[in-house]
Amino acid sequence: MRNSKLIFLVFLIGFVVISSSFAQTGTDNKVFGFFELNGKVVPGTEVSEKEVEETYDIYLSYYGSFDPLFEEPYVKAYILNSLLQDKVKEYFAKLENLSLDEFSKQHSTISEEEMMKYYNENREQLMKDEEYVDIDYVIFETQEEAQKFFDTALKEGFQKALEGIKEATNVQSESYDGLKKSETSEIFVDTLFGKYDSKIRIQITDNGNFVFLIRNHNDFSTFDKFKESSKYAEVQQDLGNKKFEDYLNSKIATEKLKIVVPVSYSIWVDYVQGKNPELITSDYYSRMFNEDKTLKTDDIWLLAGIISTMEDAKLTEKYQQEYKAAILKLYENGYKTFSILSRLRQFDNSEEIVLEYNIELSKILLYYIKNGDINSVLQYIYNNLAELDELVNSENPQISQKAMEYLYYMYKSLGDEETAQGYRDKLLQANPEYKFELGQ
Repeated sequence: MRNSKLIFLVFLIGFVVISSSFAQTGTDNKVFGFFELNGKVVPGTEVSEKEVEETYDIYLSYYGSFDPLFEEPYVKAYILNSLLQDKVKEYFAKLENLSLDEFSKQHSTISEEEMMKYYNENREQLMKDEEYVDIDYVIFETQEEAQKFFDTALKEGFQKALEGIKEATNVQSESYDGLKKSETSEIFVDTLFGKYDSKIRIQITDNGNFVFLIRNHNDFSTFDKFKESSKYAEVQQDLGNKKFEDYLNSKIATEKLKIVVPVSYSIWVDYVQGKNPELITSDYYSRMFNEDKTLKTDDIWLLAGIISTMEDAKLTEKYQQEYKAAILKLYENGYKTFSILSRLRQFDNSEEIVLEYNIELSKILLYYIKNGDINSVLQYIYNNLAELDELVNSENPQISQKAMEYLYYMYKSLGDEETAQGYRDKLLQANPEYKFELGQ
């Protein structure tokens, strides 16, 4: 997916979303977003372009690059939204005369009564999904060795039996804590989770002979067992986060605060906030399309955003004409990325589009091949070579020659020097002055 480093210029004016006003601190550090109350900026909630870009650079340093249409706006909107949420937390904390930590703790603490309520409402699902064992086990090469150890362990205890064989063999015990029944191979389920008198169990398989010690079995059948598990703290954290988020959203609504962000970010901020993609599509439809289904905007990130929401909401057939128009507009504006070309091929399989698609695909595949990760893209490689080879027969010499060029790159990277050289020679025979895009 990440195959381009195109940087977008973001706007000087036109900031809207849920409101209309905008503020600015200077040409070097524009305010990128803020909360608004009665048409005025809420002091302390401003997020600058510099803050967004600095955080985005950290993401870039980790991931390397982002698709300029479908990843960059998502990541930047996520950053912007997160920074806005941090600012408004500080704002409300000050209103309540609390530190940020005190404010967060006061509105996110989950009581034991709340945890009990959660357990009672989810007991059956917890027992189904979370039941686990903590085990020690030993693997033997032969069934006879395993049976001998098992018999000794039943009489003398697992650890003592283990100490006895360590003196004579290199057999070592292994441990596994938190092995869930829902994730355990079916052949071991009865041995590990069944009701037996002893905690020491034996399992003979074609791939090894196992003796287990069940140190702990938690079936989540009681609230106390739930409390003993790591799942308890995980649920408590999740419920606390949800409680705090609900409180924050209710405060924003009660105080009638409105988020203001750049026009191009608006749809993406809605997206990262988890709003229903069908509702987002409905909300933005009239802003982006005329009654005759033609486009009324050429804003790049809005177009990419409506494409994404239509896809997520499974509305591409319902809005096929609008969906196609948005893709074509991005293509016509020069965004001939793999993400656009792969979508465009749903509507246009002309030689030019197929060539452009396969050039972008080849560049991605060359990266995978260079890094030794051929197996994960093997089917794409086969399809890429087949479509490029078919384009070699095009009556358009430019298409034919470009296809040969990329077949040369692909076969060379795959180590097939003879085939690669054949395409190179054929290309230079057709056009001795041909300039290779990626070098020879």
